[in-house]
Amino acid sequence: MPVSVPEVLARMRLFDGLGADELAVVEKLVFVNRAAAGDTVCREGDRSDFLCFVVRGRLDILKAQRTADGKPIHGEAAAGVPAAGAPAAGAPAAGASVIAHLNPGDSLGEMALVDHQPRSATVRAAEDTTLVVLTRKGFEQLRRREPRAAAVLMENIARLLCDNLRQTSSRLAQFMPPLG
Repeated sequence: MPVSVPEVLARMRLFDGLGADELAVVEKLVFVNRAAAGDTVCREGDRSDFLCFVVRGRLDILKAQRTADGKPIHGEAAAGVPAAGAPAAGAPAAGASVIAHLNPGDSLGEMALVDHQPRSATVRAAEDTTLVVLTRKGFEQLRRREPRAAAVLMENIARLLCDNLRQTSSRLAQFMPPLG
């Protein structure tokens, strides 16, 4: 079944507040990509230059386990790079933990448009997945063509990142002993 990009964008939380004309501009700046079950969408530490929206399927977010000095516990496999004898597709690499699942309507790579830092986690397709992709170059074109739309998108990204930080802080607090 073909993907209706305008319908997908209109349902995405990151595009809340955009009008039909602005969404039409965004539609011209994105593309559809597919990942088969077991495919790596991006790896922790890779250059970060795109944002994705899950249309169909499911993605796993994997985080490498690291030593106190920041080195992966099990070499490159910890960052999601397959190694000899690597686990079956869909299973976490040695030294990596699945920290989240992304489903239709979810997005990934929001930080890529904000901080220009390397990827903070590996993303792997848990099942065949369809994505809508906005590159940094596409976002810069949006900023030039529709500055208000770009500002709304950034504001929505900031809200999402705040929500994620609050959830992470709550989870972390469950594992922390009280201070003082």
